[in-house]
Amino acid sequence: MNKFLTLILLITHTFVFAQKKSQQPTIVVGIVVEQMRYDILAKYWNKFSDSGFKKLINNGTFLKNAHYDYLNINSASGYATIATGSYPSQHGIINKSWYNRVKLREYDCTEDENVYAIGSSFENGKSPVNLNSTTWTDELRLSNFKMSKVYSVAFNDYAAILSGGKMANCAFWFDENEGKWVTSSYYVDSLPVWVQNFNDKKFTDIYLQRTWQTTFPVEKYRESLSDAANYEIGIAGQHIFPYDLNTLKIKYANASLIKYTPFANTFTKDFAINLMMNEYLGRDTYTDVLMISFSATSYIADIFGLQSVELEDAYIKLDKDIAHLIAAIEDYVGKDNVVFFLTSDRGACENNTWLEDINVQTGVFNPQRTAVVLTSYLRAIYGMGNWVEGFHNNELYLSHFEIDKKKQSLAEMQHKSAELIVSISGITTVISTADLQKGSYNTGIMQQAQNSFFQGRSGDLFVVLKYGWRFKNTESLSACSSCYNENTHVPVVFYGKNIQHQTVYKRLSVNDIATTLCFLLNIPLPSKATGNAIEEILE
Repeated sequence: MNKFLTLILLITHTFVFAQKKSQQPTIVVGIVVEQMRYDILAKYWNKFSDSGFKKLINNGTFLKNAHYDYLNINSASGYATIATGSYPSQHGIINKSWYNRVKLREYDCTEDENVYAIGSSFENGKSPVNLNSTTWTDELRLSNFKMSKVYSVAFNDYAAILSGGKMANCAFWFDENEGKWVTSSYYVDSLPVWVQNFNDKKFTDIYLQRTWQTTFPVEKYRESLSDAANYEIGIAGQHIFPYDLNTLKIKYANASLIKYTPFANTFTKDFAINLMMNEYLGRDTYTDVLMISFSATSYIADIFGLQSVELEDAYIKLDKDIAHLIAAIEDYVGKDNVVFFLTSDRGACENNTWLEDINVQTGVFNPQRTAVVLTSYLRAIYGMGNWVEGFHNNELYLSHFEIDKKKQSLAEMQHKSAELIVSISGITTVISTADLQKGSYNTGIMQQAQNSFFQGRSGDLFVVLKYGWRFKNTESLSACSSCYNENTHVPVVFYGKNIQHQTVYKRLSVNDIATTLCFLLNIPLPSKATGNAIEEILE
C-alpha cells in the first residue's frame, strides 16, 4: 500500500510540475535596439510592415512611459540596468569605461586580464567580472541547476557580455578587425564549429560589396529632413544616397564600415537565428534565453543624426529584420512557447547645429579647458599640486592621492570645485559625491545622481549640462549624457505567450523589466534588483 501511495504521489507531482512548466515559455527573446528613443516607433509607424514592430505592439503590451531613472545615461549602463533590474549605483557599470585611480587610466567596463579572446588576435580579454549584481538570466540558470541555456549576440562586446550576465553559456560579438564573430575564454575554450563555419562564409565581405539604397523612393521620406540637408558627417564624407560600399570600404582600415549601414542589423539577425538552431534553444521544458542587440541604429544616428533619411531607412530595414526574426523563432519553437520583449539601451539627442537653426539655445562645454581653469583656481587656494586628474565622461576626478598627501579635505575641495564649475556657461548643476554620501534622496536630480554613483568608480563631481548643450569631446551627432526625457524615455514592449494586448501609460522604470521577467518565470530576483513587477504583464 505504501509503495502504491508513493507511486500515486510521484505521478501527481510530475503531472503538476509538467503543467506548471507548460505555463512558461520555452524561450525568452530579448531585443535591444540601440538609441531607439520613444518617439521613433511613432515617427516611422506608417512605413513599417504588419509583421515587425507593429506585430509586437498590436498583439502585445506596449509600455509607453518607461524611463531610465539615473543621471549618467549611456549604452553600457543601459544594458546592465536591463539585465539586473538595478541602478549603476548597485550594478557598478557606470559607463563603457571609467577612470581607474589605481591604474591611472581609462578602464573598460568588461576588461578582464584573467581571460583572453576566442576567435580574434586583436581583442583583449573580456568578461562580466565588473558587473556587481546577478542578472535575471543568472537567476534563471541558478533556479534549475543550469538546465536553461542563455546566449547573447551583439555588435559590441559590452552589450553581449552584460546582456548575458555572469552565467551565460556564451556571449558573441563582432570583431571589426577580423570581420568575424568572437567570444571570450570566460565562456568557452574554442569557437563552436557552427560559429567557425558561419565566419568562414565571409558575410561581411559580401555585405560590403553591396550598395545601400533607400527602401522607398527618397522623396517619400517625409518624416526626415532632405537627403541633401547639410547636418550630417556621413560615411567617409558622403551623406547622400546611394552608398556604394564597395568603393567606400577602401577608406576604412577594417570591416568597421558595416556597422554604419543597416546590413549590420541583418548580419546580427542571421547570426542569432543560426545560434538558436545550432544550440537547440527552446526545444525542451526548460526556459532558454536569447538576447539580441541591434547596434547599427546607434552608429547611423551618430554620423547622420536623428532627422536623417539614412536613419529612417535603417529603421524600415530593421523592421523587416525583426519580422523575419519573429517568424523564424515562432516557426522553430511554436508561437505559444515564446515571449519577446523589446526596448532600448538609451534615448538620443538632436543635432546641435539643427537645433540652433530652429532657434533652440545650444552650446558646447569644454571639459579640458575647465580642468585647466580649475587646476589654477585650486592652486591659488591650496598651493601647488596636481589637484585635478581630469574629466572622464561627464564626471570630474580630483587627485585623491595629492589631496591625502597634502592633508587637505576632500569634501571641501569638492565643494570649492563645484562653486567654480557651476558658474561656467552651459552648466545647470554640479553635484559633489560628498553630498551624495550624506544621506538618501527620494526625488529630483539628487536622486538621479545618487542612482548613478558607484563608490570607487565614479568621479568627485557630476556635471549636468543645460538642455541642448553637449560636451566638446562628443563626436556623435546623437549620443549625449543628457538626463532629460530625450535620453531617459524609451519604449518597452512585451509580446508572446500569455501576454495581453494593451497599452500602458503609467510611468515605469527600465529596472522593472528584469523584475517582471523573474515573476513571469517564477525565479528569484537578481541580487541587487530594485524594480517593481509590471502587473499588466503578469495578469
